[in-house]
Amino acid sequence: MTDAAQPGPWGPRSAAAAMAAAEQAQQQRAATSVPSTVRATPAATAVGFTGRAGELFGLLVKGFLLQVVTLGIYRFWFITEIRRYYWAHSFVGPEDITYTGRGLELLKGFLIALAILVPIQAASFFVLLGLPQAEIVVTVVVFVLYLLLGQFAVYAGRRYRLTRTAFRGLRLRMTGSAWSYAFKAFGLWILVILTLGLAYPWAATIMERLKMRATWFGDAQGDFVGTAGDLMKRGILLWILALGLPLLMIGSVLASIPAEIWRELFVALDDGVISRRSATGLAFAALTGAGILTIAIPILLFPAFSAVVYRWRMNGTRIGGAALASTFSIGSSYRVFVLGGLAMFGILVLMAIVGLVMFGGIAAVVFSRDDLSFDSPVAGVTGVVLLVLVYMGFIGSLWIAKQLLIDLRLQRARLRSLSVLNLAALDAVRANNVDASAMGDSLGDAVDFGFGA
Repeated sequence: MTDAAQPGPWGPRSAAAAMAAAEQAQQQRAATSVPSTVRATPAATAVGFTGRAGELFGLLVKGFLLQVVTLGIYRFWFITEIRRYYWAHSFVGPEDITYTGRGLELLKGFLIALAILVPIQAASFFVLLGLPQAEIVVTVVVFVLYLLLGQFAVYAGRRYRLTRTAFRGLRLRMTGSAWSYAFKAFGLWILVILTLGLAYPWAATIMERLKMRATWFGDAQGDFVGTAGDLMKRGILLWILALGLPLLMIGSVLASIPAEIWRELFVALDDGVISRRSATGLAFAALTGAGILTIAIPILLFPAFSAVVYRWRMNGTRIGGAALASTFSIGSSYRVFVLGGLAMFGILVLMAIVGLVMFGGIAAVVFSRDDLSFDSPVAGVTGVVLLVLVYMGFIGSLWIAKQLLIDLRLQRARLRSLSVLNLAALDAVRANNVDASAMGDSLGDAVDFGFGA
């Protein structure tokens, strides 16, 4: 068969040319038949975490003991070591993350924070000393100031941690005013409190957008595209169960108690005697049960709430042309909290058994002596020292167990659910590093708002 000329729409052409044209047209049709969303899907780079409990255990024990020996001064270096451990075991694909903060920076920031907090505490003390009837007013004012300072610490502490975080040899940074954010966030939290949490999705969206749009990786700016409606849709059932249901129970109990029973109940409470089989006893039991459920239900729903908020926050995070995506589920969150809680309960029971055995043995040895004297100063000091050591050992053991059984596992589950979409968009990022004070980070730690390690 020869390559003879064949008629075409624009004149004669060869068979080979006709076949090539037909093949090209078929490829074009196949390309146009693929949805644009499939072709435009950016590549996903998995985020990993390689931290292990065995490695972290030694670091936690050393840090706890050094804090005891140094009366807490080592805390700032300990926080730095913990952060360095978590950062060093976190990876974006094959690329690691580095933490460059120092304990001395946190100590200096803490001293500056004390210069702010001590005058507030001193002023409230002297006001109450002269005007004890103003206790409620002073308490409210101090709470408001601490809430405002806490929001300042959120922003300033985040800025410090970002400037000490390096990826691909470039440090992250954060611009904007921490005080401006603090006043805005303070107003939003007041709105959340007044609306019993219903305004939280809108407040959280605004606060995340403020923080992310001030976040930079080199010259690539961050953004937050999550919506309040999406968070509301995911969390409205949790709000109904956590707040709506307890409020309904309390309202039902209050409405079901007659006025005369209320009078009898107040009289019984003043006397300190409540009969279990009387109507007042039943009313008191109903109020107590409703109060316990009001506290227990939100606690039991906290793992679900934290999972919903974390996934919403990660899926809305953008920086440059890259985006985060998370598959962290409510089931994964409960798996960490339930298994970790059961393990901690087992440790608590084991510690109680060991403590009873030890105290039983010590008591047997002590009471077997004929020259026993509890009135001697040595016996008193020895008893106090033993109680302090036992208390510190108990608290330290539970804290270390929580770090290993809950916090570490939660960090692993969260990071392993993450992926970075279109990471290649950050390949051309240029450095633009700035420095930041550790005062905000230490201020959050000082007022115990949970912004430490």
